[in-house]
Amino acid sequence: MIADIRTDRIGGQQGFVLVGVIWFLACMTLVVGAAVLWIDRSRETLEAERQGVQRSFEERSMLSRLTWLMATHRLTAAGQTTPESAPADPSEMDPSMLSAGAELPLDGRELCWVNGFCVALIDRASRLSLNSSDPAAINALPLSLGVPAESTARMLRELALYQAAERGTASSLLARRRLRSPMEVFRLPSWQQWEELLVARGWSELVTVGEAGLNLNTASAAVLTQAWRVPEGGLLRLLDLRRERPILSGSDLENILGGYYGDIPPEGWSRLPSSVVLIRIRPRDGEVRHEFQLKLLPNSSSLPPWQFLQRRTLPSHASEIVEPQSPQTLPGLLAAPLVAGPWG
Repeated sequence: MIADIRTDRIGGQQGFVLVGVIWFLACMTLVVGAAVLWIDRSRETLEAERQGVQRSFEERSMLSRLTWLMATHRLTAAGQTTPESAPADPSEMDPSMLSAGAELPLDGRELCWVNGFCVALIDRASRLSLNSSDPAAINALPLSLGVPAESTARMLRELALYQAAERGTASSLLARRRLRSPMEVFRLPSWQQWEELLVARGWSELVTVGEAGLNLNTASAAVLTQAWRVPEGGLLRLLDLRRERPILSGSDLENILGGYYGDIPPEGWSRLPSSVVLIRIRPRDGEVRHEFQLKLLPNSSSLPPWQFLQRRTLPSHASEIVEPQSPQTLPGLLAAPLVAGPWG
């Protein structure tokens, strides 16, 4: 009987040890599993960070190439020239502004290069200037974006009073206060109630503040129809002509618009691009894109040939993407492979 009791005790002790071993193995399995999961997640995080750093390197490389291109080549009436552009033919016009072929468009069309990046160049003069445009055009823009006529008249009056200096009047051009941003108008009470509507419908893409005239070689169809009220037939003819050659004179515009040409402000348009260019860059498969505002200073002896004014993040819009051109027709400087990442 004593032997039986001892056997039961030994069996109980062995069972207790076995249970402990099982619990220990279970805990170790959980610990090891958690460690493996943490390592996997850490590797995913590190890989995402590595890809982000490499993408930033590539974006900066692309921006540097575009900056170098703009600083060493020229803007013409047709766009930004590239090393592949033909030399300009002599003419009565300023030869530095003649179209030379192989120009990159400045009207916001997005081009996707074979190295995986998409680029769009936008001439700031392609937007309606709130400081210098005809009041009728400024009034027509919010009207076309859905603001009632009775409200636009009040908004225009308040804007004129806001731009008048303390000692000037609303009609005094010399005493006008100049807006510093397209969003500054929403400081005015009559504009504030329409801010959400106008911003949602592309206000910041249609207006600017620092240009003397609207460049008809780069202005979008939206600006031409909504601000200048260009009829559909005239708009199609204008866009068709721009695909063949730039608009260089008032006679070109008169031939395109016919009788409507008399309604165009005589000093409200230009054929030349601004010295400020907006550069939009994004990976072809990316969710966001960045916009860099670049001011060219080619004639300055004391400053660099360019100056970055600002950078902002924009959402990606698939509707603006065009099919990539063949590598043979792309500027080699932009289409060539980008720099390797920091890990090779």
